[in-house]
Amino acid sequence: MLAPMNVQAQTGPVGVELECSQQTIGINVHPEQNTPVDVSCVVTNTGSVSETISLDSNVEGNSFALSLSESSFELGAGEDANFVATFSASDRIAVISEDYNITAQVDSWGQDPIPIQLPWTQFGATSEVGGEVSSLAYSRMTFQVLDKSTITIEEAVEDEDDFETIQLTIFNDGNVEDNIIVELVNSDELDDLGIGYAFFSESPLYAGIDSYRESINPGATSNAGKMIFGIDKLPDEDISFEIELRAYSSNDDDAEPIEVTVDVVITGGDSSALGLDSVSSSDLKLIGMAGGGLIGVIVLLVLISRLTKKATGKQKVAAKEAKRASKNQRKGRKPKKAKPVVEELEDDDDFDFDDFDDDFDFDDL
Repeated sequence: MLAPMNVQAQTGPVGVELECSQQTIGINVHPEQNTPVDVSCVVTNTGSVSETISLDSNVEGNSFALSLSESSFELGAGEDANFVATFSASDRIAVISEDYNITAQVDSWGQDPIPIQLPWTQFGATSEVGGEVSSLAYSRMTFQVLDKSTITIEEAVEDEDDFETIQLTIFNDGNVEDNIIVELVNSDELDDLGIGYAFFSESPLYAGIDSYRESINPGATSNAGKMIFGIDKLPDEDISFEIELRAYSSNDDDAEPIEVTVDVVITGGDSSALGLDSVSSSDLKLIGMAGGGLIGVIVLLVLISRLTKKATGKQKVAAKEAKRASKNQRKGRKPKKAKPVVEELEDDDDFDFDDFDDDFDFDDL
């Protein structure tokens, strides 16, 4: 339906009315989807004599263009005519809005045209439609890893230096700040292979299990995100697999995700180190609980530190029995008979997340 705006009423033998179907205009400025917006308009001679009517347009700014399909009409009394107003903008411009107006003016009237002069222009000889034209927000990105060459793992994880690192590079090619998520697509496959993994960044602080997320300004590139992974026991034979990563915008469901794969080869062997069997399951979930703050990074560092310590299963049993006895003593109950252990527990050889639970409460954050 055509909607008039700022239409001046007819008074006397001359008059004009302007209507347009749309007054608020949004333009998609995505580089692959940018299309001008056409708006249908109608100009009507509301006077009692024939008129020559001219059209004009204006945008208050330099970010948008407005063109009209016609510049003037000769209309008899009561006649109307259609024209199209076309709004356009350049690719990739920022989200911005500007006012516009379209004006119809009676320049002359009668069979022997009489030029309109004051005071006729103040009495129904002009009509105007105004509104706002805006560029729409869109999401677009590029995603890659810093080194696409095949990663070869020849040693099991014994300390933090043994972790392999994948550097994530994300470029926000959209026109608004975007929240980008990078997720591990084939996490089940890595779990089945006994691969421990985590995502983190130091600035901004973030730690996660199966994914990484970061807010990036338009036109900015981030290399902050990293994925680390490793294995605690080498297989008997060489195995090959891919790490499949997918990046997408959480702001725009229509934005195309980007997938990247990294080839990994693990050489066969019988050496082993302590830790990733537990890190790859329950313990790494603590990173996700800690969220994207300092605690998450601390937990991640604790996990890495844990991998550097070689504690036996008997030491773990002794630690649990000692803790159980301590709790029973505080409650005034007789401690249960502890299972025998061959070796005594050394004070700082092992970090147990059961003890972490006793001393630290995430609800206190």
